[in-house]
Amino acid sequence: MGAASSQALREAHLTRALGALGVCSAAAQAQAQAQARPLGRGAPRPLLRADEGPPADKAPTQGLEEGSKCEECVRKAARVFCGGEHTLLRDPSTLELYQLGACGLGFDHASAGSTHCPGAYTRKVPLPAPASAVFPGYYHNFVKLVGGRCVSYGCGRQAPNDGQLMNGSLKESTEPVATQVRFAEAVAGGHHSVCRTRDGEVWVAGAGWQGQMGDGGLKYANPAPQRVAGLPRIQQLASGYYHSAALAEDGEWYVWGCNEQGQLAPNSVDEVQLKQPRRLSSLLPELEDAKIASVEGGYGHTVLLLADGRVFSLGNHSEGQRAVDPELEEAPGMSAVSLPGPAEAVAAGSHHTLAIVGGAIYSFGSNEFGQVKGSGEPGEEENQRVWAPHAVHLPVSNDPVVRVSAGICHSAAQTASGRVFLWGCGGNGQTGDASLPSSSAIREVRLEDVMRRCAT
Repeated sequence: MGAASSQALREAHLTRALGALGVCSAAAQAQAQAQARPLGRGAPRPLLRADEGPPADKAPTQGLEEGSKCEECVRKAARVFCGGEHTLLRDPSTLELYQLGACGLGFDHASAGSTHCPGAYTRKVPLPAPASAVFPGYYHNFVKLVGGRCVSYGCGRQAPNDGQLMNGSLKESTEPVATQVRFAEAVAGGHHSVCRTRDGEVWVAGAGWQGQMGDGGLKYANPAPQRVAGLPRIQQLASGYYHSAALAEDGEWYVWGCNEQGQLAPNSVDEVQLKQPRRLSSLLPELEDAKIASVEGGYGHTVLLLADGRVFSLGNHSEGQRAVDPELEEAPGMSAVSLPGPAEAVAAGSHHTLAIVGGAIYSFGSNEFGQVKGSGEPGEEENQRVWAPHAVHLPVSNDPVVRVSAGICHSAAQTASGRVFLWGCGGNGQTGDASLPSSSAIREVRLEDVMRRCAT
């Protein structure tokens, strides 16, 4: 893999976050990072002088062989990203950004008296420049612009702004506002945000009552971005609703934030918050010698993808999001997920999980809105929870899935040819059509159709 591709891998966001982002072959990403030349350490730069970011003319293509047909198709296709109650699509030609759902302002924001952001909403995001990278969150989003500027927008009734927009303010914003940190990568939890600069520094803002600031405190609102001290140079980020993770250049993961359900340290559940970054290998000694390619965080669970394709889960399992046998009286602190082969990527929604195995999707967890099975049928009492990996069948043939993304209760997939599919809850229009019932079957969403709707 060439140096340019390796650099793109360093700068790519996995995503999720809850919410997590479109994720493609994190195991291949880890291999590329291992082959990449170390960046080396430099003098820390002050706030606002951090990063100019990756080349703006190339969309990240994690895990795809440079120059392959798969890579070419995905570069030409719209990129899909699940937020909490919304979905983002980026035009590969113009780098314009389109949004399905409630402006990133949270569930049913219209009922909170907001007339400027209808609940079911489709729009072209009014960015001041083309989007070179997109980082969605539960109720807010980050966008890196061509030229290096960085913006954010969102927060609403279900997520009052605790300063997570990284602009020093406690006000929500439906329109993009400039952040006070120029970042290479950003992840957005439910009430907090984490940014990584090109120098490998980590900055945080927003709610800190679960230890999300990593500064040893539990302060409620933190609108001024602050650097997380004590971390080595970081090259990758991940976030759950109340917890965060960061990958250092030496391959060590650091985690901090909420641990109420054992989502970070299952052997230390009495420690309900990790108020400062801790080495994940010290919390999970059984994986001390394993190479963790990616970390995906949900509301109360965490999914680990190893470089060899094995998948482990920890934290809450009440909805089946860990694929743990429901007959067990007590779920193990950490457990392996039984998949039909090595996983190429994983994504964690609020209470469900997606995995790519051999170009096919396997899902498990809450199916209340059909976000796991994709059948379009609301989850009845007997099938609201899917306890073992379930094969999701897209209406395609000979077109492997290369990316998956998960929101609070909807899911997305992108194939090698660039086709985009959405399914799950759609009450806010996040699956592409607000006229559909709250549980939407798998449906293809075409960028040209979204653009046409925004133009009318």
